[in-house]
Amino acid sequence: MTGIDRRSFLAALGATVASGFYPRRGHALAERPLFVSACFAGDGKSASVAVFSLDGEMLFSTRLPERGHDIAIRPASSDLVVFARRPGNWAAVVDRTSGTVRRVVTAPEGRHFYGHGVFSADGGLLYATENDIAKGDGLLGIYDARNGYARVGEMPSFGIGPHDLAYLPGHRTIVVANGGIRTNPETGREILNRDRMEPSLAIVDPVAGTVLLKVDLGPDLRGLSIRHLAVTPRGETVFGCQFEGDEAEMPPLVGVLMPDGRTRFLDMPEDALDAMKNYVGSVTLDASGRIAAAASPVGNTLAFWDLDAGRFIGRRRMSDVCGIAPAPVEGVFLATSGNAGVRLAPVSGNDLKPLGGTDLARWAWDNHLRAL
Repeated sequence: MTGIDRRSFLAALGATVASGFYPRRGHALAERPLFVSACFAGDGKSASVAVFSLDGEMLFSTRLPERGHDIAIRPASSDLVVFARRPGNWAAVVDRTSGTVRRVVTAPEGRHFYGHGVFSADGGLLYATENDIAKGDGLLGIYDARNGYARVGEMPSFGIGPHDLAYLPGHRTIVVANGGIRTNPETGREILNRDRMEPSLAIVDPVAGTVLLKVDLGPDLRGLSIRHLAVTPRGETVFGCQFEGDEAEMPPLVGVLMPDGRTRFLDMPEDALDAMKNYVGSVTLDASGRIAAAASPVGNTLAFWDLDAGRFIGRRRMSDVCGIAPAPVEGVFLATSGNAGVRLAPVSGNDLKPLGGTDLARWAWDNHLRAL
């Protein structure tokens, strides 16, 4: 992985910033359910970020110099911030209506992004998970979106290897998934502390820069890296994990941090847990906020839980599935794959209906999918 500055980023885009803009049909943009994800061509090249509609129309695909990871959506703005995959050092600010790259944000020297960020309620500040490369400490970099995304500060993530983060209801505190894994850009994704991992969940006050609560999973689950989050309207945080221990072990992979600080894991049958292959690549909630979904691209599996009943609902097979987002209808998700396109995934049925035609099917979709 090489560092990228704004000039080399724009040069990598080629002659045009947006490699393809597809005019929308019929309905106004704001009235259509839209989704955004990083993606790349089937040959593993031509990394892009794309916005498409629920009826399968690709609105645009904008070239990126390297693969993107997650996308932060700025409130009351057309800005989308696409983060590079870890350990990347760039984030692209893309106009959600045209696909134009408005700005390129780069991490300062000695820092790199972990692929995720979240905006304050008013859209003024962007918080991004970062690594202090020399010390190995987790950070939240703070960027002023009203001032050209200038970096205006940083605060601890109160853990190692922060990955995903999300605001809790009320938009005053942020929950951070500290994966517990120390890495260095010089060695890529190699785990430097496999025997000393420290995964945790931290609830922080971004204004004061303090930690209000920090929860770990105990010594028996030290190898369970907490990676991705989804927050319910009631303040429960669903978290998905990746196990870095003995492959023969099968620890639970999806849990819930309750508002009172207690954690519990979501039960699933042994055969379903085995199908996840110790890896959760993303988690989300349906439109009601009461059904949780987790995707395992390693296990080619989607799994669902009823949070109210604390009950496992079932699983569906989809090759290389990872990106998941709520469809507008309760109990239905949209799922993306690295080799099987985009599909509607209803909890109540066994069939996963392909979405769209060649525009969507020809892309390999990356880890995360967001509803706009």
